Amino acid sequence: MTHTIVRGLVALSVLLPAAALAQESDEAEIVVTAPLEGSRIESLQGAEVLNRDDILAQLNGGLGDTLDATPGISTTFFGAGASRPIIRGLGEDRVRVLQNGIGAIDASTASPDHAVTSDGLDAERIEVLRGSAALAYGGNAIGGVVNVIDQSIPTRTIDGAEGDLLAAYSSIDSGLQGAPNVGFGAGDFSVRVSASTRETDPYETPVGEALNQWTSLRTFGAGASLVRDWGFAGVAIKTTQDEYGLLPEDPPEPGGHIELEQTRIETRGDFRIDIGPFDRLDYGLQHSDYEHTEFEGDGAAGTVFTSEGFEGRLEAHHGGDQIDGAIGLQFSDVDFAAEGDEAFITATSTQDIGFFAVERYDVGAWGLEGGVRLERREIDNESFGARAFDNVSASAGVFMRPAQNWFLGVTLARTERAPTAIELFSDGPHLATANYEVGDPGLGQETALSIEGSLRYDSGPLRFELNLYHIDFEDYVALVERGDVFWLDEVSDTSGFAPDASDPGIPGTADVLPVFAFTQQDATFTGGEAFVVARLFEANGVTYSADAAYDLVRAEFDGGGHPPRIPPSALTLGVAAESEHWTGRLEMVDTARQNRLATFETPTDGYSFINAGLTFRPAGAPSSWSLRLDARNLTDEEGRVHSSFLKDEIALPGRNFRFTVLTSF
Repeated sequence: MTHTIVRGLVALSVLLPAAALAQESDEAEIVVTAPLEGSRIESLQGAEVLNRDDILAQLNGGLGDTLDATPGISTTFFGAGASRPIIRGLGEDRVRVLQNGIGAIDASTASPDHAVTSDGLDAERIEVLRGSAALAYGGNAIGGVVNVIDQSIPTRTIDGAEGDLLAAYSSIDSGLQGAPNVGFGAGDFSVRVSASTRETDPYETPVGEALNQWTSLRTFGAGASLVRDWGFAGVAIKTTQDEYGLLPEDPPEPGGHIELEQTRIETRGDFRIDIGPFDRLDYGLQHSDYEHTEFEGDGAAGTVFTSEGFEGRLEAHHGGDQIDGAIGLQFSDVDFAAEGDEAFITATSTQDIGFFAVERYDVGAWGLEGGVRLERREIDNESFGARAFDNVSASAGVFMRPAQNWFLGVTLARTERAPTAIELFSDGPHLATANYEVGDPGLGQETALSIEGSLRYDSGPLRFELNLYHIDFEDYVALVERGDVFWLDEVSDTSGFAPDASDPGIPGTADVLPVFAFTQQDATFTGGEAFVVARLFEANGVTYSADAAYDLVRAEFDGGGHPPRIPPSALTLGVAAESEHWTGRLEMVDTARQNRLATFETPTDGYSFINAGLTFRPAGAPSSWSLRLDARNLTDEEGRVHSSFLKDEIALPGRNFRFTVLTSF
């Protein structure tokens, strides 16, 4: 660990003086996911914006794997088919994944083998808020928010016809990817039709083939909107069909697979208004019908998961010379069910409603920002009955601009999160995690008191950011080993619990699972992210730059021990060169060893990946089409994800080359 920190500090010390070659500033990136839209550099939260080029450079499997290269974010990595982002060591229900600002209603928080239906393949941009975003998105955004943004509902006018086409091939899995996107416009009316596809075979690792890790994804979308000087309003429909293989329980046996379908209908609008103090009103409403079936290795249908419901948001904004603010209402109603031999929770209905207000006072050299959210969660389970939770979250921050291009901010937040149906009511074998999971219907709210400080500098040729945070959790909900085991004998059709796997009462033909229970105990999370991008010099029409990034999280229970599956620290060092026709990049990503463990975990070795990328624009920059070659893990090093339930069974992909063609008109 020490060598990684030292290398990170050395990299920063080398790159910062390179700012002496500074030139004019780049245009500020606007973060639309934040409660108050504004430039990324002046967000009190650690924010990151990935544009289309960034997404293509990082595109790698599911959403969590694609974002894994972003400082402060890691992945759950459940093989090729499923991954979900972890932000600052917090995942599952503590990170909200949004599609165009509204929740993606799926089953990805219920189990790590369940894929996220929002995928970066057809995204125009992805925005990430690190740290609590509970004021705008509820207590289950206590860790952060990932917002996948596309143009399924056109938000800008289309003159005639426009579109783009992505096609890609990856060597390690014989993978094919495609994403056509076409828009048509007539006056103020615009229509957009899009699709995406991904087909991959089981990928190769440095220690052999990843068994049964194939994927097959199809999405289709169509939307229309009216765009005028007062704003826009539109509607869209998107269907997702995703199939992917699961690791066999025993290597000689065939592996199962999951078939997933979702239909999502949404409407969104953004209006310029003049009603009292308010000058802007925006809304979003979506309905999703989600179902996936888990098939056994012999092809027999097993457990079926369904999630159907809607979510809506309504926000009113006001702005002035010194005061900006917003008030909002968010509501959702989702019915979740699982049927089959491996259904570890019975049917549950969850209703959420929340009201929030956020205000920002800015006098130029300094300012204040604060807000409050009131929300209620009602959960009704057919076996255990109903629970209701009333949550209050609030934050207050101060910021300063000590000099041109500098921003300094500190935020104090108190957030309450209600437990989920899984944490409350699960009771049964969960084969994806190889555990018997037991919920606790008596769980109370989880409360987090956090402080975060941010220091940023952005002059165009130099971008520097440092985020530090500390979170004190009261009654943190964790899934920990209970100490006993559950056995199931299909031969005699009997089952039960035993003190340990060696108990003589367990039949010799029985399958045995350790019992894990959801419990509450106080915990602390401390860490930060630091990164710098510096334009070094120009020569012969080529601009050279370098960058470094480092992220770290430390988590421990106040009574001793560590929460499970906390990601290790990571250091990235990169150099890049860009001309009118060419862009190239070479980087080293060093992931540290993780030996701060929960009692039932084992250490995970560190690893270093060498990655490279080269883009050619035949017509120059900007270009209507480009060719891109990306190489990942050039040294074919073995890497295992500590935060994955499958870290001991499956390694990350080995050496991989991906060729991408992107054209637009």
